[in-house]
Amino acid sequence: MTVVTSEIRGGAGVIFFANADGGFLTSEMVDMAIEKFDALRADENVRSIIFTGALDEIFIRHFSVEEIIAMSSALRDNNKAGVTPERFALSPLRAFWEKVDNCPKPTIAAINGVCGGGGCELALACDIRLAAKGTYTIGQMEILVGILPGAGGTVRLSRLVGPGKAMEFILRGKTFYPDEALEVGLVNQVVEGDVLEAALAMAGEFDDKPPRALAAIKQAVKASWGNSTMEGVLEEGDLFADLIATDDQAVKMMEDYVTDGHVFKKI
Repeated sequence: MTVVTSEIRGGAGVIFFANADGGFLTSEMVDMAIEKFDALRADENVRSIIFTGALDEIFIRHFSVEEIIAMSSALRDNNKAGVTPERFALSPLRAFWEKVDNCPKPTIAAINGVCGGGGCELALACDIRLAAKGTYTIGQMEILVGILPGAGGTVRLSRLVGPGKAMEFILRGKTFYPDEALEVGLVNQVVEGDVLEAALAMAGEFDDKPPRALAAIKQAVKASWGNSTMEGVLEEGDLFADLIATDDQAVKMMEDYVTDGHVFKKI
């Protein structure tokens, strides 16, 4: 069974996760997802990328604990042999999340069901998180099996909800129902009905917006993380000046706005 698939719907590329064996994420699935993600990112007709689960009420349950136990055994053997391991931050799993985080195209997590551990880390790496209404849970619960998030969960959750809340949530292994996740800022919206359709409708809003402007907005917002206000403002100003100096679509849209009597076109 192919556990990671992709398709293009309108201007959106959609990646589906479908591990029937419990809905867990595996290293093999990460390799598949990277290949499909790279293809969608390189396709100029794809304006945004959506991630969702193909199983009923499962986004990604979490990363395979069996694989983590195997990683533990290999690392212990290397330690006994005096082999200096590569930093885990350079692993394919971490590399995938970084690809998503740094993608110039808008990314959306359409959370259709349980979303924990590595699944939550993938959602956190996306720009926008939509969650279907339900009684499933979302969160970083690694401490409940004696470990911590290993693919950016501590950092990205802190940036999203603040370090104080993130500290509590991760230390307690706290998970949230969708409505609760919305209250604490873990998701952007809770959706009645089909969350993928809601994500596609949102993705459609990006189809006619200048790709370079979208990428610049993402870069400017992320430049504010860990920088002073002045550093962030300088980065934003540089991006703004470069865009209006070099992007023909941006200039055309501004000219059309003036010609049309200062009326924004609904996109």
